Amino acid sequence: MRRADRAFPVSFEFRFSFFAVLGFMVCADTDGTMLLCALACLLHECGHLAVMLAVRRPPSSVVFYGGGIHICGGSTGFPAAIAGCAVNTALFLVFGLIPWENEQVRLFGVINLLIAAFNLLPVRELDGHRLLELSLIRAFPPEKAARLTDLCERVMLILILPAVMLLVFSGRLNFSAIIFFFYLLVVEILEKI
Repeated sequence: MRRADRAFPVSFEFRFSFFAVLGFMVCADTDGTMLLCALACLLHECGHLAVMLAVRRPPSSVVFYGGGIHICGGSTGFPAAIAGCAVNTALFLVFGLIPWENEQVRLFGVINLLIAAFNLLPVRELDGHRLLELSLIRAFPPEKAARLTDLCERVMLILILPAVMLLVFSGRLNFSAIIFFFYLLVVEILEKI
């Protein structure tokens, strides 16, 4: 069936690794923090998806896998790229700044702020990479903008990796963050091979 023939123009794909990670989270999460993180990530991607649908450039599919949620295709313009972080920031303003009685509600707000800030890093696979690229394309020719974006990404990885190792050895970083940072490193290496 063609995309135009479907009632909803986006297909959703769920990989086994998504359910494996979700199952692990449910079993290992004793205080609900991981599920709040998963909800914040889902709402982040819904922000991207809502803008793509609003500008009538929907993605071909949304893939749920062990490493997160990946939107394939669709609008790649500035509004779509910033929408996820905008949703997380709005949720932080509602849940993080208002003095709620419930600690979990305020924690959800802080988690949203952290997800927005993290996604603004200029590293491939994150929104910050695309936003930096779009900004540089306005100031430089596309080839130079691409080179500058790659340079910024490499500098960021050079700065992040020692910080991650320091946090690992001090015991202040959780296991999933470690895996994600090494995933970024592997993606960067494979892009250059």
